[in-house]
Amino acid sequence: MQKLTYISIEKVDPIWTQDELLNIQKILLKKHMVYLDNETFEIEAGVTQTQIQIRVSLLRNDKSLYYPIECVFVKETTEKIKESEIAVTIMDYLDLYWSSYFLEERNIFIPLDWSKHEFEGISFYIRGFVRNLQLEASADDFLQKHGHGEYDIQSISSET
Repeated sequence: MQKLTYISIEKVDPIWTQDELLNIQKILLKKHMVYLDNETFEIEAGVTQTQIQIRVSLLRNDKSLYYPIECVFVKETTEKIKESEIAVTIMDYLDLYWSSYFLEERNIFIPLDWSKHEFEGISFYIRGFVRNLQLEASADDFLQKHGHGEYDIQSISSET
């Protein structure tokens, strides 16, 4: 089995047009508007020869909250699949998750590491993590201004 990874959006082929992505975003915003606090959804979707991937992120306008959820469907070489149907099914799953997330007062989270999920007959992998991009930028500015001290601080990512 290949190592699961969410590939940079620049390195994948689009599943949907920009207009289709905007329409999906508008639907999510409209559906969950009552729960949003100066927040919006960002959506990415792409496909390679080996996988279909979708990222739906909840982003607060001041960047104090960034909650991306990444999904990867691994293509089997013998499968005949319709990529757009798989992507729509994953979006349906994510929409249900966001509904639960808001109804549970933002107290349920997707696991940090890849976990396998099944929904409407398909299996895919999902992970999520909450970040404070505003605080991270402040920390980076502080370290650039004052230095790292005696320690060599390396960037980390979910892929290491």
